[in-house]
Amino acid sequence: MKTIRTASVCLALLTLALSHVHAQRRLHLRPSLDSATCILQWTLDGSGVWEISGGKLVLAKAGVPSGSIRRPAALAILKSVPLTDVSVQVELRSTAPPELAVRDLDLVFGYESLSRFYYIHLSGITNDVHNGVFLVADADRRRIDSGTAPPQLKDQTWHRIRLEREPSSGRIAVFVDGSKRAVMTAVDTTIRAGRVGFGSFDDTGEFRKILVSGSTK
Repeated sequence: MKTIRTASVCLALLTLALSHVHAQRRLHLRPSLDSATCILQWTLDGSGVWEISGGKLVLAKAGVPSGSIRRPAALAILKSVPLTDVSVQVELRSTAPPELAVRDLDLVFGYESLSRFYYIHLSGITNDVHNGVFLVADADRRRIDSGTAPPQLKDQTWHRIRLEREPSSGRIAVFVDGSKRAVMTAVDTTIRAGRVGFGSFDDTGEFRKILVSGSTK
């Protein structure tokens, strides 16, 4: 297996990597965060303001939820072919005020369109709409996990997140800060393939050390 690392000419090298996808069933992407122009690697969905600075993908201004369905307001989706079996590793941190219990950051996968994707919602509180696994399928976001995971985003420090997705069984598992057992799990087969990304419902945050691995259709 070869890991593909994009460099400062972000779009050109990412496109070159993807041109070999039919000869390479497993794709490994480490998007470059070395230059402000590397924001072109990402499809920006929603009303948030994104930038690349200091080796980080930065959601500098929160999005404002709007539209006909309830869903995160600021997403950055990595430009790639749709991926099926997916593993996403990232370090992230919330930059929302420490006293804000409902702070959130999101990991997106199975992204097909503005109204069809999964997301992992990491928050400082667990309730019906915070801290869980959610599905947006042409309707308001819907929780698909048990809703009992302990809060995972109570501070402004960096956290290591790993997402594992197996579409054949529908298994979704989320690991935090090297946990041996998943802190969130769900099973759903609504969406089989799509792109991955990051974001927030209505807060700000930073993402770094991103590695995406996935099988192509």
